Amino acid sequence: MNLCLRNVFVSLWLFYTSLLSAQIGLSLPVLNNVNSGALVSMPVKVTNFDSITSMQFVIRWDPAVLQYFTTDQYNLSGLDGEDFGTLNALDSGILRFAWSPSNLSTGVTLPDGTAIFRVRLKALGPVNTGSTVVFGEAPPTDFEITQLENGNIVARTISQVNLTPGFVAIGYTVPAGEPAVDPAFFSLKVMPNPFYEKTQISFDLDSATDVQIAVTDATGRILLEKTMPQLSQGQHGMEIVSHELREKGMYYLILRTKTRLCVQPLFVF
Repeated sequence: MNLCLRNVFVSLWLFYTSLLSAQIGLSLPVLNNVNSGALVSMPVKVTNFDSITSMQFVIRWDPAVLQYFTTDQYNLSGLDGEDFGTLNALDSGILRFAWSPSNLSTGVTLPDGTAIFRVRLKALGPVNTGSTVVFGEAPPTDFEITQLENGNIVARTISQVNLTPGFVAIGYTVPAGEPAVDPAFFSLKVMPNPFYEKTQISFDLDSATDVQIAVTDATGRILLEKTMPQLSQGQHGMEIVSHELREKGMYYLILRTKTRLCVQPLFVF
């Protein structure tokens, strides 16, 4: 890659990073060594939560691995159980959420790291299974967060919010990190990122194992999925081309073995 083009990619990366650091953020935790049949707690935490006047989105998971139980620990003005749509949540793996405060003139501001509510799920899957738990949208619920800005209410869409997915690992451990787990364990490299036409993924394995690779959009929908059985110890890689994804924006690359998982943001421009 020539120096000029490399500088373009570096500038784009810094631009995207600066945008994400200033954006409203929602995050879910990584839960390890969960017993099958146990109840797990997934608190939804916020960052840059300033003058928020309304929120609506869905939280999604694999219904073959996790089952909806309840929501609790509400920590927003006026928030209660009626703000959640639980119809078909047991079977669909989709929890709907819509809230607005009683006073729209100022909105709600919370410290970074505040848990605004908690979702409780039952682990159904057997040992060595797991599920991502992601923020997204599903008709008729679009993703939207509104915020007071200079006296006006401004709507933020899913691409304008920093979303950190969660994960539930049943009977095994994944290393916790950001945005979900640590890409450094696999020495994961994605070059270039952001990318326009294609990008190359490389990763290292410390022993022979099956590897599952998936790419999801910001709603949690799987767009690409590939299983590589019994890869040998050492370095491996694959190529992703932009036409396999649907449009410009942010995606998630998920790399998983039986005992490890990492999630890496991808940017297509």
